[in-house]
Amino acid sequence: MLLKSVIILVLLLGSMFTSYAIHPSYAAPEFVTVSATNTEGKTTISISNSANNTANIASFVLQITGDGTFKSFKIQNGWSGSKTSPTTLAFSAIEPLAPGTITSIEITTDPQMPTMTWKTSDGETGQINAQSTEIKTSDNNTTDKTGDQGKTQDNTQGQQGILDTSTFRIIPSTPSLGSHIRVIGQSFATQANLDLYLGSDKIGSFSSNSKGNFVTTVVLPESEQSGSVNFVLKDQKGNQKSFSTNIKPLQKGHGQVSDIPLTLNVDPISHRGETKTISGTDTPDSTITITLLDSKGNPITTSTVQSDKDGKYSMTNTIPVDREFGRYSVAASDGKTQVTKQYSVVTVHNISVAPVAKRYETGQTVVLNGTAISNAPVHFAFMDPTNHPIYSQDANVTSNGTVTVSYKLEDSAIKGTYTVDITQGSDFIVTFFGVGEDVTQPITATLDKVSYQNTDKPVVTITGPTSSTLNLIIVDPSDKQKFADIINLGSDGLATYSFNLTSYTPGIYSAVVSHAEEKIEKTFAVGLSTTGTGKISISTVKDSYLPGDNIIIIGTANSNSILQISLTDPNGQVIKTIQTFSDKTGHFSSFDFSIPPVATPGTWKLDATSGINHAPVQLIVKSSKQAITVHLDRLSGTYTRGDIVAISGTDAGITASVKITINSNSTVIDTLPTSATNRGEYQTDWQVPRNINPGIYTVEASSVTGKATISITIQ
Repeated sequence: MLLKSVIILVLLLGSMFTSYAIHPSYAAPEFVTVSATNTEGKTTISISNSANNTANIASFVLQITGDGTFKSFKIQNGWSGSKTSPTTLAFSAIEPLAPGTITSIEITTDPQMPTMTWKTSDGETGQINAQSTEIKTSDNNTTDKTGDQGKTQDNTQGQQGILDTSTFRIIPSTPSLGSHIRVIGQSFATQANLDLYLGSDKIGSFSSNSKGNFVTTVVLPESEQSGSVNFVLKDQKGNQKSFSTNIKPLQKGHGQVSDIPLTLNVDPISHRGETKTISGTDTPDSTITITLLDSKGNPITTSTVQSDKDGKYSMTNTIPVDREFGRYSVAASDGKTQVTKQYSVVTVHNISVAPVAKRYETGQTVVLNGTAISNAPVHFAFMDPTNHPIYSQDANVTSNGTVTVSYKLEDSAIKGTYTVDITQGSDFIVTFFGVGEDVTQPITATLDKVSYQNTDKPVVTITGPTSSTLNLIIVDPSDKQKFADIINLGSDGLATYSFNLTSYTPGIYSAVVSHAEEKIEKTFAVGLSTTGTGKISISTVKDSYLPGDNIIIIGTANSNSILQISLTDPNGQVIKTIQTFSDKTGHFSSFDFSIPPVATPGTWKLDATSGINHAPVQLIVKSSKQAITVHLDRLSGTYTRGDIVAISGTDAGITASVKITINSNSTVIDTLPTSATNRGEYQTDWQVPRNINPGIYTVEASSVTGKATISITIQ
């Protein structure tokens, strides 16, 4: 095994060990070294990142090149791994392996000593020197292969504590005289007694644990000299490892600074994609390790921050968009004390819908795509810049959870920012698009509920100008300010905010969000009765409606009571249900209902319910549209070969089957089966064949409500 490119030859001691020699194919040995030792059928792979390297190690791939398979593996904290094939293991670093540090992986294979290769990468700039090294077994257990043939290495454990693969570092890497430092070591002999020297002065003694690792805290004597120094770690046989750094002078006023206790502040509620601040206090100029842990206590990421001269520290943490919902925790440690706080990653909405484009021109078709709960209709309500309703539609959600809706802008559409209210059940979100100009993000505020108990934590979803600062004020039932805070919106103009209700007495409160001259107010109830309101009365401002009309509801009940209001069509289908409440005078009102643009004519019903109390009111809905209609997405009806034609219509019948045919002189060119929504609307697309002859064709739509045709010209 005497090759010119030998990186490491690991010697294992005693007849129970087997050694591996590692040969580089085209690696630079000064950067990364890998060693493998086998004992009692288990192999330990040690990966060392040289202190001379400029890149971290973010991944490690281990592959069997000959006969054999991996049976199992065991990794250290800070790494995750997976078996990508019977002969390949892939490991990723949660905290990349920094220069001058080492980690190890324990594996079992069949057979026990196969030939393996490995690769590393930094995860940022590609592979580190494109390293790929073969690991082969050797039958010699006690002979030093590096030069002195036949020389047996001393294997007396307890005397030699420092191994070739041992490494240690200090945190912070450039400490100050008189400060606490943490010393972290890996891959030492187990239960080894070690001494730490600063230059020639011993400043600490400690032992490695059963895995050969250690973490300890020592104080740098104020009497030492600042500047460039060597920290030297020695074992009982005189073997040593060193760590070179700079020590900063004794800080001015040191010894007179008050000992500030370690504290940790974490927002208890987080949402996917949010950036949260983790902050706290500690002794000035201390190094604090922040570890994020999952629900089982396993570390996700680890970072270090420095407290300032006042003892304050902070860092930001962005919740990944794919982070699982659930409870997590944050641990802060300064080497002497540890503080842990919990937080939860929760979902606010089941709907996620956005326009395909942020800006459209008059006459164009607006398309919104997204996801929602499968097999449940989603209601879309479009409002123009004057907040006047211009279009609404119910769209079915596919079994895959996707939903889409489109709306063709009139040629006379006014310019400005349009709003789309999107509702599915009790879930509600808002999105925006611009017509003739870019979107000017208005302020909106949405509460996750309208009624809470003292143990709840309301979640407010707020939109506004990107990266802006908004004011939030909570007003109590006596119109006095109960609470106030500042909310910073992200680059997407979105933020969510949660607050406690522990001290809130029962009543109706208001959440007021303001920015510059703009202000929006949302009311919510705390601790109101849900068991009954006494006698309920409900009425509307008129008795007869047309499709698309808004419904204004007014009524009375006992003061400060919760009510459910629902709208039902003539077929007994509940179109919409909301929760509301009566104020301190017993009055309630709602502007949240409207007759769908495609509505079954007949007698509709509104119901107000609270506990066992109930009050209905009937509405008459009239409609002049009884037969199916068919429309194209272009008023001209002219298309070219290869174009996508959007075919839509109304009054096809509730969830009825719809058959679309393309005809030419009574000859069927194509057939497109589809189905209508629970509002009788339908939509489908047809791509004009590239081999079709130019001319005038007929698009025919048929359902239980009849037939409708429209001409289409193919150029």
